Amino acid sequence: MKSDYAIGIDLGGTSVKYGICSGKGEVFEQFSAQTPAKATRDEILSFLIELIRQTREVARKKKVDISAVGMGTPGSVNVPRGYLMGGTPNFVHWKDVDIRGSLEPAVELPVFVDNDANLMAYGEFMFGAGKEKQNAVCVTLGTGIGGGIIIEEEIYRGSFYAGAEIGHMCIEYQGRPCRCGGNGCWETYASATAMIRDYNKLNPENPVTDTRRIFERYHSGEAAAVQIIQQEIVYLGAGLASLINIFNPEIIILGGGVSEAGEWFIEKISQAAFRRAMPVSRRKVEIRAAKLGNKAGLLGAAAFALKMLLTGEAGR
Repeated sequence: MKSDYAIGIDLGGTSVKYGICSGKGEVFEQFSAQTPAKATRDEILSFLIELIRQTREVARKKKVDISAVGMGTPGSVNVPRGYLMGGTPNFVHWKDVDIRGSLEPAVELPVFVDNDANLMAYGEFMFGAGKEKQNAVCVTLGTGIGGGIIIEEEIYRGSFYAGAEIGHMCIEYQGRPCRCGGNGCWETYASATAMIRDYNKLNPENPVTDTRRIFERYHSGEAAAVQIIQQEIVYLGAGLASLINIFNPEIIILGGGVSEAGEWFIEKISQAAFRRAMPVSRRKVEIRAAKLGNKAGLLGAAAFALKMLLTGEAGR
């Protein structure tokens, strides 16, 4: 039997990505299923238990020995307990959940749980764009803006497991209202949702439903698209400059749909960030696109589980 394998689970609001991964960053098998986001807490737990059991059965047939389960979930997680504290915007009933305590007895494997953005960042740090670095910030640009922070090769979670909410960094103190209850949050200006909303206000007669269409129109020279992309570069640069000044990482890794526009876009964002960042802070910082795509979360979850199993610690 092949050992040093874990089941990695990336629980998203729309889909759950899961698979069998090695401690070396190999995805042995990968699957996807629709998330029952409107289901009850117990129904979601039953759904996860069944996914784990099915995946473990695949592993048995492939002669792979599963050592643990790692799972990333939206929301703030008390990592030692594997407990989701409070709720998440995309799940109706997914709040105050003892994930570890519910899953472990049912699947008969050690289960380790963390925030999904933390584990996506950890996957990129371990096996993707951040490999061989010690300090990194990972930013995911999608419906909102999420991210994870790695300091001295460890995930930074804050004092009470609710840190690294970089999308809710304020860039305009009297700015747009945010779903978090604040105003002027970075994601209300620079997320894909914000780009689409701002574009459709400028061009209501020919609206879009995704950022890909905006980039296509930008390359064709359409005035509204050019204005929105230039605005996006400024907003992203402003937020990244603050992250550079605060954390002075070796690398900032950009993931999510918006970041997939191409190297030219990453270069423009980098220039905008470096213009605003302090000279000493920005001196050696790299800004690069993520490499792992939708595998980052499940790889990070599996690697995290195997590490916690090895050290006997759940981290802070």
